[in-house]
Amino acid sequence: MVNTRSATLSIRLKPEIKKRLAKLAKASGRSSNFLISDAVEAYVADQESMLAETRQADRQVKSGHYVKQEDMKAWLLSWGTEHELPPPKCICGKDHDDEALCR
Repeated sequence: MVNTRSATLSIRLKPEIKKRLAKLAKASGRSSNFLISDAVEAYVADQESMLAETRQADRQVKSGHYVKQEDMKAWLLSWGTEHELPPPKCICGKDHDDEALCR
C-alpha cells in the first residue's frame, strides 16, 4: 500500500503569484495545494538530477575525461561555416561515442 501521509509546510508567495496560482487551480480543476505540491516535487527531482549530473561531470574531469573549453568553443563557432571543424576529442586522446565515457 502506498504511503499517503504528508507534512504541512507554510510558504510565502508574492500576491501576484498567489492570484495566478488560484486562477490556474480553478482553470485546471486542481487545488492550489496540489499544484504547489506537484511543482515542489518536480523541482526537487530536477535539482537531484542536476546534482547527480554535476557529480558525474566532476568525476569525469578528475579522472581526465573532458574536452578543453577552447576546443569546444572553436568547434561550436565553426558550425554552419564553410570550414566546420570535427567534434573535439577528449583530452585522454581516445575516441568516444555520445553514450560512453572512456574506460
